[in-house]
Amino acid sequence: MTGKTGSAGDFRQQTATGDCLPDLSTPDTRNLIHELRSHQIELEMQNEALRQAERALTDARDQMTDLFDFAPVGYASISDKGIIRQVNLRLADMLGLDRRALIQQRFSSFVAPQDCDQWYRHIVQLLRQHSRGACEISLMRRDGSMLFTRMDCLRTYDDGQVTVRIAITDISERHRAEQELIQQEAQYRRLFENMVDIYYNTDMSGHIAFVSPSCLPQTGYTQEELLGRPMSDFYADPVQRKQLLDLLQQQGQVNDFEVRLVHKDGSPRTASVSSYLLFDADKQAIGVEGIVRNITARKQAEEALRLSEERLNLAQRLAHIGHWELDMATGRLQWSDEVFRLFEVDPEQFAASYEAFLAMVHPQERELLDSTYKHSLQTRRPYSIEHRLLFADGRIKWVHEQCESTFAPDGTPLSSIGTVQDITVEKQAEQARDLLLQQNRALMRQLMQVQEEERRLLARDLHDELGQLLTSIDARAEYIVKHAEDRRLRSIAEEIVRDTRASFDASHATLLRLRPATLDALGLAAALTELTGQWNKQGIIDCPLRIDGEIDRLGEMHAITIYRLVQEALTNAFRHGKAKRVEVVVRIVPAHAARAAQVQVEISDNGQGMQDPQLHAGMGIIGMRERVHALGGTFLLTHVPGDGVRVEVLMPLDDKP
Repeated sequence: MTGKTGSAGDFRQQTATGDCLPDLSTPDTRNLIHELRSHQIELEMQNEALRQAERALTDARDQMTDLFDFAPVGYASISDKGIIRQVNLRLADMLGLDRRALIQQRFSSFVAPQDCDQWYRHIVQLLRQHSRGACEISLMRRDGSMLFTRMDCLRTYDDGQVTVRIAITDISERHRAEQELIQQEAQYRRLFENMVDIYYNTDMSGHIAFVSPSCLPQTGYTQEELLGRPMSDFYADPVQRKQLLDLLQQQGQVNDFEVRLVHKDGSPRTASVSSYLLFDADKQAIGVEGIVRNITARKQAEEALRLSEERLNLAQRLAHIGHWELDMATGRLQWSDEVFRLFEVDPEQFAASYEAFLAMVHPQERELLDSTYKHSLQTRRPYSIEHRLLFADGRIKWVHEQCESTFAPDGTPLSSIGTVQDITVEKQAEQARDLLLQQNRALMRQLMQVQEEERRLLARDLHDELGQLLTSIDARAEYIVKHAEDRRLRSIAEEIVRDTRASFDASHATLLRLRPATLDALGLAAALTELTGQWNKQGIIDCPLRIDGEIDRLGEMHAITIYRLVQEALTNAFRHGKAKRVEVVVRIVPAHAARAAQVQVEISDNGQGMQDPQLHAGMGIIGMRERVHALGGTFLLTHVPGDGVRVEVLMPLDDKP
């Protein structure tokens, strides 16, 4: 081979210097040419491989740069002196600064003043004791606003120099939610401390264990005076006390039970008691909790109202309140004084007639009212209608009218008699209620979004951190099992493997409850298939699933709502209904001229059903209903005792609450 290489080298030298070339027809020369061509091809292949490797390295570098810069969290590398060496674009955007303005700056200069000490202690501990750690630190943005972050730090070495790598997650929304929760808790505490009704808690012997501060104005006793005393001391009639306890033992709870109590000054009080039994983990009754409401004033008002209603009924029989009458023969319209006041017209200046009355009706409802009245004459049936009055200054009143007509034997209408009632306040309250309902549903949608986002983040953290930790433990325990000579050590390692894998299963179940990864990765159909498949796999419940339509095109809120509905219904069917079969149907109902497209969910089981209190008071069912209502849908839960529960949901797809 060396000789051949030398010949090839001599040949190249002769070619380069222009010396006489050897005879190309000889075998040695032909072999030499073949060898040169082989070398050339080999070099070209090596060059192409080098170019491909260079392109791959360039692509990988670009990908890593993109991942680094456009990751959803900020990244920074700082020296052991706290000098920023590297940051990604995300962190620069979070701080509102140009990336170049961050390099070679002290990281602590961006830490909020109130968190500087915490940051110093954390970084010192990281450098001296631990290789990794996490903390929550507030940073200052360029505009002076606060950025609440979680920092996950890792101490490492770059070219022999200590470097701290930091992953910075924006937790401002979570911080805001926590602050709102603190404010709400404080608000609820103030409400409790200032509530008028009395909250109490007793043991099973009836001795008071806790009572709210409202006891003083209602009973005359302070909290200290009431603690430890039996409730029976304050009942005017012991029979009522016994009746209340009997009902409580039978039903578990009692609502609005009316009793007579004795004030500290000896005067009687009428109260409404609502209470329920408290149970321990073994479902043994351990106490009673309830609310006592002083209804003395209400009972007095009810008695006064009863007397007033008697007088009012008598007055109504004697007076024509809001009464009008139309003579069909003459066209004359008669109004009572109350009607004139309601329509705000002067009886002396208003020529009451049917046409004049119609002129005061809102133009948009004038034709409807006229046609309704004429239809009642044709069908000889009374009518009831709500409509608006439009005044000259633009004001509007809502009125409710009822009318009944009389007819001659041949069917000719003789007269119409009716009443009119001002319902403006009721209509305004109804509109306010509708607006409040819309606002509540919008708030519920926002709460659902925040909740699902928190679940998604928590599930991701569990998957990333706990999963890696369990995998590491499992691998090391497996290694010990395979290589340890000590039998006792192997036995302990085997237990660790079993416990670790049980933890895997438990964490996987927790992840599914928090946020099913399949829902985000593959869509609703795959997530529902996985969910029902798990129940089928356990062999506890037969859970057939039917899907009609492209449900994977649904929006995120519709998809997660449907998933949570099915998840909760399956859990209820198993835990409470003891069902053996649950049928789940999800279908898309196409749009037509009368309405937009809808998604329909039907879940039915063959369990033993639910008791009535569970139907209305269960937090799971309330959550299901509120989720559906927040998306503008309808929720219907029906059951037949001993014959299962059926959940029917219909939600519009226009995404309007």
